[in-house]
Amino acid sequence: MATSPIRVLLIEDSDVDATFVTRLLTSNPELTFQVDRASRLGDGLVMLQSTDYDVTMLDISLPDAHELESFEQIRALDARIPIVVFTGSDDEDMALRAIESGAQDFMAKGHVTGQMLFRAVRFAIARQRKVLGIQAAADSDPLTGMPNRRHLETQFTEMLVAAKEKDAPVSLALFDVDHFKRVNDQHGHFIGDAVLKRIAALLTDALQDEMSAARFGGEEFALLMPGHSLDEASEMIDSTLKRLADSPMQLDDLSITVTASAGVTDVDYDDSWEETYMACDVALYEAKSSGRNRVVSRRRSRAQEVV
Repeated sequence: MATSPIRVLLIEDSDVDATFVTRLLTSNPELTFQVDRASRLGDGLVMLQSTDYDVTMLDISLPDAHELESFEQIRALDARIPIVVFTGSDDEDMALRAIESGAQDFMAKGHVTGQMLFRAVRFAIARQRKVLGIQAAADSDPLTGMPNRRHLETQFTEMLVAAKEKDAPVSLALFDVDHFKRVNDQHGHFIGDAVLKRIAALLTDALQDEMSAARFGGEEFALLMPGHSLDEASEMIDSTLKRLADSPMQLDDLSITVTASAGVTDVDYDDSWEETYMACDVALYEAKSSGRNRVVSRRRSRAQEVV
């Protein structure tokens, strides 16, 4: 009986390397591989949203992403998909960081045979299914159980339509844990994961009717707040940040206090998700660069402009 092909998304900017990988996989006599290639991370993310791939092979030196940035963005979109890092770097520290962040394998270009590549892809799929379970949801984050970025982007469109019908405001907040790398470096990723779970619980508890919260990957979270003006949303996020800063987390024998920064923007009914996200991300950057542990808001909606 014929089996379905293994669908591979190859994100690789080098034509030579992309051709090399594709030829190795498609020439394998044991299984059929269908390889789709994107030369930029942005194109790969679009393809991931429209197609169910079995595995992603990723070069972490891309024109529009640096090192593990691309890895985090893929996991934020769909944390189910196994990732095999395929790179020209032979840096063992980078390899370890990739594996600690959830990559299933790390392969250096120039040291790969067809059998090695074949085994890496098959084993990556098997490991990920073992860890997450075959029925893992595409729209949820496996670490925290929260919805992920894919889900929130869908919710954004639906909420905006509903808000327009009611002539109600909508606001978006991006929430980023301050100095989270220090937590991982000082206490290890197990404690870091526990911190993220606690923060996810805090944000979920703060939700009001019709709101939606999601983990965007790494230490970044988002809250979509229909029915909340910019001022109301900023006040709510400020209160949430204060609760986080004033509530040390007791994890085994450790007491850890973390803070976070947030950017908030309101949404005009004609805004796209990309426009809204970029405006909110700018506000978040301002919050981080101006001292952290604070909220910065950016007004966009024409309906809410102060005359």
